[in-house]
Amino acid sequence: MLMEALVVISCVQQKGGCSESTSAYYQSNKDLQAVVENVDAFGKRMVRGNEWIVYAATPFYAAMSGQQSNFKLSKQWFLGVNIKKELVVLQWSY
Repeated sequence: MLMEALVVISCVQQKGGCSESTSAYYQSNKDLQAVVENVDAFGKRMVRGNEWIVYAATPFYAAMSGQQSNFKLSKQWFLGVNIKKELVVLQWSY
């Protein structure tokens, strides 16, 4: 519990050291490493054979979260969407 508190304090203060403390915590916690490995393996099992889901879901998620997103329609045509700016663009790349 003390280690977690130190990581939280170093990240909340925002004076640097957050990435170093989280990295050190990860290296020292074998249970956390096992959880990360299991989640990674689960994600790979879900995507294997269905890679198109990643290519379709990622731009859709970006668009819904308000980020600029480009959907590839064909080799040269793209549909750009930016919800924050209320913008839809049809782009042709030659």
